[in-house]
Amino acid sequence: MKYIKFINPLFFAILVLAMLSCDRDEIFDREQYKNVVALLSDDGFNIFMEELPFSEDGVDAYIAANCGGSLATTEPIEMKIIEDPSLLNNFNLSSYDTDVQKYANYLAADRYSINNSTITIPAGERSGRMKIEIRTAGLSPDSLYFIPFRVSSFSNYEVNPNKGTVMLQLFLKNYYATTKTTSPGKLGYTTYSHRGVKGSTNTMISKSVFPIGANEVRIYAGIKTYQTTDSEKTIRQWSLKLVVGEDNKVTILPWDSSQNGVKVTPVDGDPDYPNIFKIEDTGFKTYKTFLIRYDYVDPDDGNTYAMKEELRLEFDENDEE
Repeated sequence: MKYIKFINPLFFAILVLAMLSCDRDEIFDREQYKNVVALLSDDGFNIFMEELPFSEDGVDAYIAANCGGSLATTEPIEMKIIEDPSLLNNFNLSSYDTDVQKYANYLAADRYSINNSTITIPAGERSGRMKIEIRTAGLSPDSLYFIPFRVSSFSNYEVNPNKGTVMLQLFLKNYYATTKTTSPGKLGYTTYSHRGVKGSTNTMISKSVFPIGANEVRIYAGIKTYQTTDSEKTIRQWSLKLVVGEDNKVTILPWDSSQNGVKVTPVDGDPDYPNIFKIEDTGFKTYKTFLIRYDYVDPDDGNTYAMKEELRLEFDENDEE
């Protein structure tokens, strides 16, 4: 008589799980040791943020690539980098839809130059970068500036398909303020503590300060507070330009010198508000401080107000470059 042997279902299940586990271990080992290259960036739009000073001659910015994997590379990796306008188009449509006024700008071609559009990672090393020389003087603190890049070809190994693009975002800075923020695709500003007198009324607010040149910043007149939704018209009507010159003397000018700009008259001779910038050390804390005095015509009510302002920003001198 022949006997029919039945396979225990539990034994069969254990066998299948063991085979699957071996497959997963093999895949994990293969992925762990595999060398994969990625362009360095943040967030879903692959944005890389650079904070740059104002310069007529040009300052250097970079995009970079990194090679992952637990084993060192044995061959150099050369990646050809090209510009890809579609990346910026996708960002603008996704972020602002049809609100064209909010669209980020493709940095004008005459504002930057690239001598070598290649990122090279030498054999045995993990990273490489590409230099972009950017002329920042004259750029606006109210505009988003990008240069979008894509890997068009590479010599060895492979590129992460989700990290083969990068959009270089530019932030502007000087000694007094910056537009940098921790949120990719957004713009920021520096907030000073304001204490002063408007007419005969004591004032205390937080005031937004924007870098607009190597030694220039922009503020709103009086106690008008900046809103990120402010229109270009509002910015023109309310903005003052503070120019820090020799001996830290501050010159106060309208941001827009046409009839659309705020009417302002600097006032000298006030010993408490002598129109200067200074570093103030209290023994416990250190502050960047503007002490300014001016009269201005309120764009809303047409009245003239005397304004005395102290603007202070706490900082650590060890953090200054």
